Amino acid sequence: MKLRYILTLFFVLGFSVCSYAQSEEDTTTGVVVHSDPRLAVLMKKSGGGGGIYSGRGYRVQIYSGNDRAKATKIKIDFARRFPSVRTYMTYVQPQFRVKVGDFRSRGEAQKMYDQLSTLYTPCMIVPDYIVINTLKQEKKDD
Repeated sequence: MKLRYILTLFFVLGFSVCSYAQSEEDTTTGVVVHSDPRLAVLMKKSGGGGGIYSGRGYRVQIYSGNDRAKATKIKIDFARRFPSVRTYMTYVQPQFRVKVGDFRSRGEAQKMYDQLSTLYTPCMIVPDYIVINTLKQEKKDD
């Protein structure tokens, strides 16, 4: 029994001494992270805290009715006229709604409303949860 205890003790001590693999020249403090280099580029572009998330904002509603074909036609027409602005079609029984844009403030939505009020009637600014993409904004700033 004592022999087993002594062998176990030497075994544990032997591994603890041999397992120290860091040399005296390589003394770094902290944690070294090995990651994909593309992650560093993405973090630099986003400022470390950017991303895509949702929040409260505004959209311009350009159609509200119970005709699905008309809602789809209006959505496609808008997408052709304004390809850089996102469109959303939702169905809340019994109506289809087509909303456009992701505006953080009512003032931004008002600018789009002024352009669209002559093309689509009735047209209105509605509060909604919008997609906020801070990665795209920082890319424009660069």
